[in-house]
Amino acid sequence: MSVTVEDLLQLPSLRCAKVLGGRKGLSKFVSSISVLESVDPGILIDELFPQGDYFGSEIAITGFMNILEDVEGQCANIRRMAEGGEVGLILFYVGVYLAQVDRKLIDLADELDFVLICMPEGEKTLRYSEVISDVTDCIYRDRMKQESIVTEILEQVAVLPAHLRSVNTVLQMLSDRTASCLVLCDSLLRILNLAAWPRSLENMVKQGIERNHGSGEEGLPKEGETCKCEFLPDGTWSHFKIHPEKGDALELLLLKEGTALSKRMVEQMVDVVRLGVNIWGRQHSEVAVHELVHAILQDEPMKMRRLADIFHINVEKINEMWMVCGEESGSSAYLQKELASLRIFAADCADTVVADIYEGKLLLFLSSPYSHKEARQQIGGLLDQIHQDDGTMTLTRCSGLCSTKEVRKAYLCHQEYLTDTRKVFPERKYFQIGEIRFVEGCRRLISQGEEKTEQCLDCLKGLPRDGEERSLLETLSVYLLDGDSSVTETAKLLYVHKNTVKYRLQRIADILGYRPDKLPEGIEAYRAVAVCRLLSV
Repeated sequence: MSVTVEDLLQLPSLRCAKVLGGRKGLSKFVSSISVLESVDPGILIDELFPQGDYFGSEIAITGFMNILEDVEGQCANIRRMAEGGEVGLILFYVGVYLAQVDRKLIDLADELDFVLICMPEGEKTLRYSEVISDVTDCIYRDRMKQESIVTEILEQVAVLPAHLRSVNTVLQMLSDRTASCLVLCDSLLRILNLAAWPRSLENMVKQGIERNHGSGEEGLPKEGETCKCEFLPDGTWSHFKIHPEKGDALELLLLKEGTALSKRMVEQMVDVVRLGVNIWGRQHSEVAVHELVHAILQDEPMKMRRLADIFHINVEKINEMWMVCGEESGSSAYLQKELASLRIFAADCADTVVADIYEGKLLLFLSSPYSHKEARQQIGGLLDQIHQDDGTMTLTRCSGLCSTKEVRKAYLCHQEYLTDTRKVFPERKYFQIGEIRFVEGCRRLISQGEEKTEQCLDCLKGLPRDGEERSLLETLSVYLLDGDSSVTETAKLLYVHKNTVKYRLQRIADILGYRPDKLPEGIEAYRAVAVCRLLSV
């Protein structure tokens, strides 16, 4: 594949278009073009572009018709598409329906190296079909000239973000490139990875393979053989062994509808998968555990149950997740090295435990702990051990997770707002997911603008912010956010006498008109001091 975004700008339909942002991404390869009439960003994130999945080096067309005045929604769409592997966005009907392109979109495109292209402004006669036809034809003609796909695919994967460099991405790229389905199985022909083309065929392919395998070994193609595929109309399928440098052999199935894959293309596909497994894969058991964790986080219950069967894990019992991560450059390597010993802490307080390193974090999925007290004791022991080597490590506990969807939401919330949470609670190394969600609410409030932020801070207006009595605001912040509303703990943290803290709290109560630790009145003060810390007020 050699068609870049820059090449597309030379096409007749795009010759008059302007690049508004993300110019560093002009050299990125383009594999296809799609139309996205923007949906609610939450749906885009959770359903159309699940985090961690690769959706091809597409360039998208949109007019932002459904969110014409929602700049934040437009930004959320761009950010999620970039995370999914899309390379750029072509904006239509600017000056017709969309009044203008907000500067925030351009700055975000520059930040992400995501090419933002604007078709001629104020032009009502533009048609999506012209650009789609031009781009599709350009990509097709380029592919007809390509004889080797091995280097092409491996180079594409190598430049992706770390969380997308995986065997699954290799299969998805090959699937999109050859319009075929690829299935990677373990030695017992249990499916580990499945990339379908089109993607809507995934369940049909999975069920067809399992049904044929269940009817006996003769139901599948023999190794190296290509034969008619009964469950795909006008389809053929092939079976090959993949021998990684480490671990057991894997089985690769290639399925194709219509014109069968050429012998040369099949050889290259097998070669790409073998190299992909060796470069970005792990030994079989590690692959399966990692894919199980991935399936849980991506809310893929069918895949999750399939992989759980390999390890005889009752995933229905898993309703708790612990996440451990640090800020040192070696934090991830330390967690990987100590994975087995750290897993024991969770295993000592729950019957079911699944542990893996995912995106640099230690993730522990477990069934309900025997008791809250035992869970806290084990969490304390785990933190004591890792803090001997890395004092930046924090642990977040997510309890009462009833579905993979809730697990995914908790993980994404933690990923996006942990830095802010550390800023709000700088003295803590242990968080509950509720505290991170609270910080998320504070950050969203700030994003609504100065007026909303000032309304939140109104309850603190009477507290001096300079001079000798500035200590009142500091004392209130430490008391509520760090000291767990304990006079003794607050005094320790502020290096003052307990009576000093008591005096200041009384002054604060006199100014506010209520005790800051009294609910529900104190909720406003709690939120306000958290917002202050986020703003570094």
